[in-house]
Amino acid sequence: MKRREFLRLTTLSVAGGLIPSSNWLARRFHVAPFDVYLTFDDGPFPDKDFKSGPTDNALQILKDHGVVATFFLHGRHILNWHGPVMVRYITDGHAIGNHLWSQGGNLVELKPGYVRLAYQFLLTEARIREVLQAADADAYQRYLQQSRLFRRPGGKNSLNDFLDPTNEHNILYAPVIRPIRDDVDWLKGVYDYSGWHINGGESIPLSVRPTTPEGRLKFILNGANGFYGIMNYLQAGTPPHYSVEATQGLIVLMHDFDADTRAILPQLITQLQSLGAQFHHLPRPIDKPNSTTVGIDHAPTVS
Repeated sequence: MKRREFLRLTTLSVAGGLIPSSNWLARRFHVAPFDVYLTFDDGPFPDKDFKSGPTDNALQILKDHGVVATFFLHGRHILNWHGPVMVRYITDGHAIGNHLWSQGGNLVELKPGYVRLAYQFLLTEARIREVLQAADADAYQRYLQQSRLFRRPGGKNSLNDFLDPTNEHNILYAPVIRPIRDDVDWLKGVYDYSGWHINGGESIPLSVRPTTPEGRLKFILNGANGFYGIMNYLQAGTPPHYSVEATQGLIVLMHDFDADTRAILPQLITQLQSLGAQFHHLPRPIDKPNSTTVGIDHAPTVS
């Protein structure tokens, strides 16, 4: 669906009560500031003109709205010609996170060993650094100054074992790690964001996944089918008030390759800002490296 057509349908949907307007949402309760951390998984996906690819489009929308986010990248997706988009992540103020080398074989239910995960993390970290350093020395140095961030493909509800300091010795002396043993220190000081509060809808089961842009926007704002939306965290308990999670900062999982996500991104940002959202990139101030941060889609906690 073209963006113009989506905006027309969104206007009709707002008028018909399907999607709350920004003003309507703001009038529902007292607006107070809260932090939002938009995250985008699986990239990068630029075009060779660095203007028309999925990642290029998402970056431009974020820039147009003065918003920063966090991008969790697969090592295998970072190609030699991706230097300009890697540099743009940094120069536009975003954070880059490690999403392992690939999606396949790394889901929790497949039970990969923690040495395998450590190896893929180190390969991806090396790839990020290699492409950035070759493209722009200043951006490379700025990346090195960022906190190291990780998200497990498919998510996980607890700290991933390869980031547990008690496993460092076993990782250090594993045969597959020996050629890159000098890089094992990269596993220290890593924030594990394998969980999130709000699922953008791209990765939920097909049977309940929103199939239109307007459905996607409504899903992120209000939740459905056992998944929580922004409003669930802003109107928790009786009388409704901000949940503990809303006061700590809400993490939203999305994918910049998804066309519906890019279509709704401008209005999502605008509506969240009208509710008091302030956008940041990870890590959250409350979180600590090499320890558990947030779980997957946990219910709002009523203070």
